[in-house]
Amino acid sequence: MNDIKAMVWLFPILFMFHDFEEIIFMQSWISKNRDYLTHRFPALSKKLSSHFDQITTSAFALGVAEEFIIISMITVVSYMTNWYILWTGLFITFALHLVIHCFQALIIRKYVPAVITSIICLPICIYIIGNGVKLFPLNEVILYSVLSFALMVVNLILIHKAMEVFSKWSAQ
Repeated sequence: MNDIKAMVWLFPILFMFHDFEEIIFMQSWISKNRDYLTHRFPALSKKLSSHFDQITTSAFALGVAEEFIIISMITVVSYMTNWYILWTGLFITFALHLVIHCFQALIIRKYVPAVITSIICLPICIYIIGNGVKLFPLNEVILYSVLSFALMVVNLILIHKAMEVFSKWSAQ
């Protein structure tokens, strides 16, 4: 399958498949591994524990939904306009995100939520990227990948703040 018009629809599917693992296991994993993480990574754990202690599963799911909406909108617009370079940059960013989860598991030396689906999705992503990047000049692929990565980092920071606000609001 090297038709970008067909492959483009795999992005929202892969994203949700992957993020379901995070939604389902994140809170229980943090609870079960709190002592281990605090002992192994005291400074980082102190900062992240206070953040993740404030986020409910429903707030985390809300953040995932926001990302899913963005990915779906970019997928639909790309398909409708035949303009796939932004989609390609965002998809490469997603694949990098999967690689980061794999490194997290290696560094922590334990299962982390999202590593199983990362391992399953990565070969599919590599195949799609390998076919997709052939459609564009390398400098454009790099530009849109860097741009997508920067936008997703900003979005993650904002959505994590929104998750905290939503968790507090829903607890009232």
